[in-house]
Amino acid sequence: MRPIPAVADLCRRLHDAREASGLSIEEISARTKIKSSTLRAIEAGAFETLPGDFYTRAFLKAYARELHLPAEDLVREYDDLRRPPQPVVDTPIPARVSAANPRTPRTIVIRVPEHAHVWASVAFAVLVLMAVAITARRTPVVKPAEASPVAAASVSAADPSPVGTAGKEESPDKLTVDIRPTAPIWVAATADGANVVYRLLKPGEQVVVEARRELSFRIGNAAAFVYAINGVPGKTLGGPDEVREFDITAANYRTFRR
Repeated sequence: MRPIPAVADLCRRLHDAREASGLSIEEISARTKIKSSTLRAIEAGAFETLPGDFYTRAFLKAYARELHLPAEDLVREYDDLRRPPQPVVDTPIPARVSAANPRTPRTIVIRVPEHAHVWASVAFAVLVLMAVAITARRTPVVKPAEASPVAAASVSAADPSPVGTAGKEESPDKLTVDIRPTAPIWVAATADGANVVYRLLKPGEQVVVEARRELSFRIGNAAAFVYAINGVPGKTLGGPDEVREFDITAANYRTFRR
């Protein structure tokens, strides 16, 4: 199947740039560690034969940099060709019936504000606090003088934890993930919603990312993703060439520790 004209133009620019540099497919393969068959598929526009958009973007970026082409622009062009933006569809809902014409309801369009979910979370938290306060007000308080010696002894035996800790580890002030890959691995990461890493990491490199609430990752070659969370080594997340997506938060970060 022949590529569409826009894709063919992108691939032809890569091909022409390589020939202008005097490099062969095999020389580019040796420099970028990308298979020769993969490079030929890219120049032919046969993207459907590649393992997926995630790896194709990494291959295109490495190929473009080796040919001194604008890598980010080329990957953005690839994304525009492969995944054109979808049109925004407004959903009409019926409004209240007009008093002037009660049999003919009007139609309006409601757009959800960008931060509506934040206010919804705040409202839910306020409701929870009110429920806790009402429950606490209705719960009778037993004075120390009224507690029996047997009950006091039972409590001491069941809860030996220091006062104020309740045996639980407090949530950290921040999350720190120290990445030290053992083989080439593609890593895309966001910290509290902001992009912080989007590139191929090489063995021997060290990358540290921090967040207050949440770190989100998408990685390829999961077996090479060696990391520590707040100084504690993390669990192996997959095998060679496996792709993994996961979130590390203040609530679940302990589950990633060894």
